[in-house]
Amino acid sequence: MGIHRRTRLNVVDNSALGKEADTTGKLPYCIHVYKQGRRAKHMPHAELGDKILVAIRGQMRKAYVVGANTHAHYRKHGVPVTDKNMIVLLDEEGNPLGNRITAPIPTKLMANRGSVQFSKVLALANKYI
Repeated sequence: MGIHRRTRLNVVDNSALGKEADTTGKLPYCIHVYKQGRRAKHMPHAELGDKILVAIRGQMRKAYVVGANTHAHYRKHGVPVTDKNMIVLLDEEGNPLGNRITAPIPTKLMANRGSVQFSKVLALANKYI
């Protein structure tokens, strides 16, 4: 359905924290989704372009979702589906930790170019699908 609490994620930027988590085998997981839900007590599911809070290597970091594995019943026309849930880590100011995104990201994310923080993430990508 989407990314929710305790969903395991893959870091696709070249930050040192993401590389360390990948080599040790302890993938980051979602703690919170920064998105308004329909019901007060239920956390909404994150989709492409949403900001989430993740736990990685004993730290809490904010991240943007740049790829989501969705079920066949919930797929949208024109949005490519990846086989992994992919994120880009952010620092405390909202800037990306890495300086390159290693995986191709969907072109649907270009619609979020108006946000200053997200436009920095889009500038790091060199492959779009």
